[in-house]
Amino acid sequence: MKWWMGLFLLLFSLLILSRGIVQPPYLEDTMFSLAFGVDLNKENELVFYDTSPVFGKEVKEKTERFDVKAKTIRQSRKEFDDRSTGVSIGSKLQVLLIGKRLLQDPNWLSLLDVFYRDSKATVNSRIMIVDGPVSEIMHFNPKDKPTTSIYLRSLIDTSNVRGESVKTTLQNLHRQLFDKGITPAIPTIKMGKEVILTGSTLLNGKGMYSASLNSQETTLLQILQGDKSDFYLTLPVIKGKEENSIERNMLSFNAHNVKTKIHTEYSHDKFRFDIHVNMYIELSERLFPFNMKKNSDKLEQMVEKQLKMQLGNFIKKIQKHKIDPIGLGVYARAYQNKHYEQVQDRWGKALGEATINISVDVTTRSMGAVK
Repeated sequence: MKWWMGLFLLLFSLLILSRGIVQPPYLEDTMFSLAFGVDLNKENELVFYDTSPVFGKEVKEKTERFDVKAKTIRQSRKEFDDRSTGVSIGSKLQVLLIGKRLLQDPNWLSLLDVFYRDSKATVNSRIMIVDGPVSEIMHFNPKDKPTTSIYLRSLIDTSNVRGESVKTTLQNLHRQLFDKGITPAIPTIKMGKEVILTGSTLLNGKGMYSASLNSQETTLLQILQGDKSDFYLTLPVIKGKEENSIERNMLSFNAHNVKTKIHTEYSHDKFRFDIHVNMYIELSERLFPFNMKKNSDKLEQMVEKQLKMQLGNFIKKIQKHKIDPIGLGVYARAYQNKHYEQVQDRWGKALGEATINISVDVTTRSMGAVK
């Protein structure tokens, strides 16, 4: 009788389990949200945008686009479902676009709650700030480029590899907002004849817009952050400016093996940071006459002077706005924790009063193929 009881229990278990299995929807019955945007219209109403691929042999338009007005992202998904033949799925989201006007609202971050609370959502999607209407980006559909989501994701990822852009995911943003020792930096794009990566948007500790960086300043930020990328820079290294349209004081180079060391001290009731940047450079462009072979040391000194000045100006900019995209607060917490704990809730102000010294050491590895 025991084997009968065992067989009965096995059949009973299979029956119960089979009832709990939900048949997944077919591919053509799903709507994979790959690019999602949030913006304010002229009436200051929230508008949500979504693009998703369309599956089917007879379908000519392979991308489905929706614009809806709603109060929350979760509510907008219901609106998308009401307009689509598929079930909305957000776990494949590639890019999240935020309109720059929305950053002026102190409560804009609350809109992202659904991404962190929904266990089926992804936090690896790239977040970008749009300088202009989000609708222009979401409806951009050139024939010579891939779909919007793949195009924007590749634009950020490849620029980040070249050291020209920060790469911020929803997970990175969450960490930067809740870590008192660093403030967020998010890549910024705008629509011209095509999508252009313009630099970065800097937020304060509360997530509000604070300042903007151009592409060159974004590269300087990544150098100070200790990023291991190879960087491309163009600098005016000699004095003077031509009267015509061509400036002959410019020098371009690729920077390799960039190492940034930050030393932290606390004295006279304020923090002190000594930042040393060491790099090898390969010259790629020179618009002025110069004897490279005899005066290579002098050229390195000119590059060091100009880099030190630009890095110093960048430091003054973030101190003026009382923000810390570099993450100097992380160093203060690690090496001067006793003093950091006293000012962690007003770290931006403490950093603005800190002494920050910059030193640069440049070594020329290559002067180019032409003498």
